[in-house]
Parts: sequence; C-alpha cells; structure tokens
Amino acid sequence: MENKKIIKLSNIPSSKKIKKLEYKIYTPDMVKRYKNTFKIILKITNNRNKTLFIMYKKVKEWYEQEDDVDLNIEKIHINTKLGSYTSGGCGIGASLFAGLLASGVFSYIDNYVSKLGTTSLVVYVISTLFFGFKILSNEDDKVEMYNMFLQVLNTLEEDKAHSKK
Repeated sequence: MENKKIIKLSNIPSSKKIKKLEYKIYTPDMVKRYKNTFKIILKITNNRNKTLFIMYKKVKEWYEQEDDVDLNIEKIHINTKLGSYTSGGCGIGASLFAGLLASGVFSYIDNYVSKLGTTSLVVYVISTLFFGFKILSNEDDKVEMYNMFLQVLNTLEEDKAHSKK
C-alpha cells in the first residue's frame, strides 16, 4: 500500500521547493555575555537585587539589538535548558554529585569505618557538603538566568503584539 499523503520533494518543481531556513539561536551568546556582565556589575553595585534589575534591562537591550530573533525558537531553547533543572531533575552537576556522594558513603561505610576512623568521615562529609552547596548554588544561578531570559522574551513578544495593533 502506498500512502498518498506523503509529498516527494523530487516531484515538486524547484521554484516551489521549500527553502532551507537557518535560524540562529542567540541565547548561548547571551549566556556568555550575561555571566561576564553580571560579575562586573555585582562587584560595582555589591547588591544582588539591584544587579538583577540592571541585568534584566541589559538582556532586553541585547535581544532587541539582534535583527532576526525568532522568539519562539529562543523560548524552546530556554525551556529545554530549564527542563533539566525544574522537571524533577537537578542538572548534570548535581546528579553527578549525588551519585558520587552515594557511592562514596556506601564504600566508606563498608570498607573504611574501622580502618580510618571518625576524623576522616567528618572531613569527607564537610568536603562533600561544601561541594554540594557550590554545585547547587551554580545551578540555582543558571535557573535564575534562564528564567530572566524567558521573561524578557515574553515581554518582547507582548511589546511586538502591542505595536502591531
């Protein structure tokens, strides 16, 4: 049986062929600019909330300066990045950390409790807690950044809709 709903592009004249569309996703470039600028502004203001307000305006300006931004493609890209953090997952770093911590604890309990003593257990717990807080703090900053990008894109989309009316 042949499915007659399938369109073969080789049978369509070249003038009617679908043009190859290339989209550039600007968000990865924005992430690099955001991280560098955020550090500089945070050192200047020494106030995280004030820095976030300034960064919101800067990100909005950056997206407005780009010529061919497809807001839907950018939103999809950002939502996929946020999905690993907010949809039951916690990102690659935290998942790796959890696996290493769990295997380390079980290995330590099984093999080294009697050999090394409680001092090494305390050092191990403190170092893993520090490492865990660092990873989760970094991932929290990424979620905050991507949420800001998503909010900026929603604002730009609303502005674009209002300007057409």
